[in-house]
Amino acid sequence: MPNTATQLDPTPRSATPVAGARPLTIGIVCHASDAGRSGIGQYLVNVVRRLPRVAPAHRYVLFAPGRDAGLWEGMDELVTLVRQPDALDKPLRSMAWHMSGLRSDLEAEGCDVVFLPAGNRRLGLDYGVPSVATVHDLSQLHVPGKYDLLRMFHARHVMPALMRRQDRLICVSENTRRDVLRHARVRADHVSVVYNGADLARFRSSRPGLKTRLARRFGLYSPYLLYVARLEHPGKNHVRLLEAFARLVAGGRHPHRLVLAGPDWNGSEAIHASIRRLGLEDRVVTTGFVATDDLPDLYQGADLFVFPSLYEGFGIPLVEAMAAGTAACVADRGSLPEIAGDAALLFDPTDASSIATAMERLLSDPVLGESLVARGRRRAAEFDWDRCALAVARHIEGVCAASA
Repeated sequence: MPNTATQLDPTPRSATPVAGARPLTIGIVCHASDAGRSGIGQYLVNVVRRLPRVAPAHRYVLFAPGRDAGLWEGMDELVTLVRQPDALDKPLRSMAWHMSGLRSDLEAEGCDVVFLPAGNRRLGLDYGVPSVATVHDLSQLHVPGKYDLLRMFHARHVMPALMRRQDRLICVSENTRRDVLRHARVRADHVSVVYNGADLARFRSSRPGLKTRLARRFGLYSPYLLYVARLEHPGKNHVRLLEAFARLVAGGRHPHRLVLAGPDWNGSEAIHASIRRLGLEDRVVTTGFVATDDLPDLYQGADLFVFPSLYEGFGIPLVEAMAAGTAACVADRGSLPEIAGDAALLFDPTDASSIATAMERLLSDPVLGESLVARGRRRAAEFDWDRCALAVARHIEGVCAASA
């Protein structure tokens, strides 16, 4: 197992602004939140809710669909919530608003700068103020069939041009930064890496009665393997995982079930069809969306976590699994080797036999599993939402100081 550990740059935790920074009114576009259920949604909620705490010198204006108002309840008095029509979250209207309406809304609220946390989905040409946008991944360029022709045209030609118009791009991994430099041809000095975080305390803490809760909530009485991802085909690669799992349990050595934790998404019908085709109806559990309070139990109860996604810009579930003390095997693609470091077993996600071999090895070698658990806990500690939010605040202050 190669040691691919990446040394993460520590970010100062002081709330002191950068030199020359002044109190700012920061506009934040809170569209594309997916109700906090996707990776981008988790990033948006965790970073935005922390910004007033780690950088309290500033005022924050959140532009959010009305249906997402619950995500922003109880925030600091420094925050103003501008509720917008839910229709502005739909692709065509959202693009039009980013191109024209956003600028006027920023002016109306007296914003000095705009932060776009979902910068690989929606961007504008000119906001009248400096801009900072976060790019999570360019997975559509790596996974054939992920999007239709129109969305692929937008991803290949429109978004790269818009990315070049931003004052600062934040990427959630070095892997995503390389993609942005290669495909969007953005100036290297305009692109920075700020790693995502995870709610480490929640996943580390354990409560008594785990087996009872798993049985009551999910009907899990036997040992299981876990994959946390929306049921999306082909990008999340569930079908190959199912084929690998069928190989794993065919010999009767392993009594495990496979738990697929996530809501149905684009192409999920192919995943359900594969479960039937492989005769795995009694061995595979599909949970649908798992509530935040139930996720730590699922991770902590699993014998191993498997992450076969064909491409990830970061991979928050991997950090959650490591924090929970669950041994992991992951795809050797995208950002996953970078985030895992030496704390996970790697496999080729395009080869079902490679996936099966990795799972078999972890289940059969408790010494290896214990080693990965220890390394994983140490690795997970390097990813922190407070650190992430503070680094974002510093970049926002930096672009304003540079434009003054």
